[in-house]
Amino acid sequence: MSDDSMNPNVDLQIWNNNDRGGLSDTFTKTQLQGSLVDNTDSLETSSDAWVVVFNDKNYTGDSMQVGPSTYLSDLNHVTRYDAGGSSQGDWKNQIKSFVLYNDRPAFWGSVPTYAELTDPGEGRALFTDKTNFTGNNRTFSAPDTELDLHAIGYTTNSTQIYATTGGTIQSLRTGTGVWLIVFDDKECNGCAMKVEPGTTHSNLDEISRYDLSGTKQGDWKNQIASFLLYATKPAFWTTPYPRPYIDFGVLFGLFPDTTNSVSDDEIVYVVSDATYTIDQPILKAQSVTQTPPNYLVGDDTSKLPEDGWTKYYVEMSHENTGGRDDRVSFDLYFDNTGKLVSIQFFDWSSNGAYAISQTAIDIVDDEAWLLGTIGALETLGISEEVADEFVQTFDFVCKVFNDISALVYKKTDNGGSYYFLPVVCHTINRICTTILAGYGLDPYGSGDSRQGSTMSFGYASFEGALDQASDSLVTSGNWATKSGLDRSTSFNDVIEYQYNDYPFRTWYQEVSLSLELGMFVSCKIDYEIDSGDKDDHLILLVGFSVPAEGQDQPVLSFAQATIQFTDGSNDNVMTSPCFSANGDVIDAVCSQLSSSLSGVTTDSNSGGREYLADVARANLEAMVACATFGPA
Repeated sequence: MSDDSMNPNVDLQIWNNNDRGGLSDTFTKTQLQGSLVDNTDSLETSSDAWVVVFNDKNYTGDSMQVGPSTYLSDLNHVTRYDAGGSSQGDWKNQIKSFVLYNDRPAFWGSVPTYAELTDPGEGRALFTDKTNFTGNNRTFSAPDTELDLHAIGYTTNSTQIYATTGGTIQSLRTGTGVWLIVFDDKECNGCAMKVEPGTTHSNLDEISRYDLSGTKQGDWKNQIASFLLYATKPAFWTTPYPRPYIDFGVLFGLFPDTTNSVSDDEIVYVVSDATYTIDQPILKAQSVTQTPPNYLVGDDTSKLPEDGWTKYYVEMSHENTGGRDDRVSFDLYFDNTGKLVSIQFFDWSSNGAYAISQTAIDIVDDEAWLLGTIGALETLGISEEVADEFVQTFDFVCKVFNDISALVYKKTDNGGSYYFLPVVCHTINRICTTILAGYGLDPYGSGDSRQGSTMSFGYASFEGALDQASDSLVTSGNWATKSGLDRSTSFNDVIEYQYNDYPFRTWYQEVSLSLELGMFVSCKIDYEIDSGDKDDHLILLVGFSVPAEGQDQPVLSFAQATIQFTDGSNDNVMTSPCFSANGDVIDAVCSQLSSSLSGVTTDSNSGGREYLADVARANLEAMVACATFGPA
């Protein structure tokens, strides 16, 4: 008797002699083997194995069902019966194909049909390299993320599911309780196909393959290079896309006065006499679980949802003279509902002079504010789901401005660099809005008068609003192109005015919308130094949320300010973020500015610095007056 007992890590072991003698083959996990060498005389199953063996290839001929924890020491003494129950001899050297399951199949105890045999079972998907579920195969259990099938072998030999010259998958099946997405490129790129639970594709040559724009690219035979297998239906399943998706054309349309084309894979636009570039966001990874793929070293998995996420890489730049541009890059992580859940690896370098790197932007410093804002929106008739997604995006934008301002506001050396952070914040807001647009979220119930309405900013009213501000500004006319610039973009426009005889200018504001529920407005304000030195810069970022039904005045929900003294004579100034839940936003911002400015030194050329808080108040009041809500 041989001592070569069954390996405890396998589900089925077959020896070519009786009583575990001679050489053996081992098989693990649910699979089909359609062509075996018929040199078998003993076998054993694990406690989790249900096996159906056949005396002909491709699961045909006489069959025998072998249950868990079974040892057949001599197949020469095991009778073989045909489908009618007549004895056909024994099973020695007769096993030429089999199907192995890791839980009891529904047909157990009766003669199965071919469709029943090839059903992978609940929570699994079957891939085979021949049509009609024959040939090499492998069964995967959900949840599973396979980003490169070139590195994945079949269960019983070294054959790869996917090769560099093309895939090798020609049929697939999904069991109950799994949602499968296959891609024709590695790392979930390229054409995609969603496969519902209980789907049978016996010949992928007959299944058309489309890219994400809906253009046919061929069929799916030998094309599957990566896939995602979900144990629960992901929320993006009802969208046209295989993930929370950044449609670059939609994103492009959200930027003002863009000067490029979508095919350039970048967005270029001018704000306050500075040029900014946003590269097309790059899909970096997608997972069906919280744990990322092995190569994502350093990702903070505690910030990621357990049922899956999608990661995009974003890179932006501000054009500096001398070729040493300011640059920012970061990773955005979205859950399956399209909600932003984490910002990681935030890298910033300014004019080659300094850098911050690998900064994580964490959501919700003030949980009470977050929950209170969601609750406030619910009282306005906004669904909890939509309110939660809007507020979380809103909070992330506020957090980015606050956290990164704390790191860079002391060091920026020109107005374009100083305004770069609001550009980053607007970009994050627009990316989130682009993704959520694919979900078709409706923030308002049926019959709500706000259906079809949107927030907007009334630029034409801004000069008049400044004139009506509580601090007496003396404006010199409406928007006009700043001297020395051209009129190719309205963002080269300024409004000039004086306060206590000191000259200031406000640059044309930048606006971005958050779903239909919010709006961010930012601007740069210059104090024009008399000596001709670099101007001082005041940056404002404010956020509005939707008004109650029947109202047209958006609610000022957030504001924050920074001041840059470009001559280095004083430390730059930064307020903390101010939210409406904590009191009057404008008073809170201006109070902090006044306190910080009380110790600022001035000379005969810079006396207007002491009035920057008053100028900020006038601009904040005017921005509130110009924010409206109504039919698009």
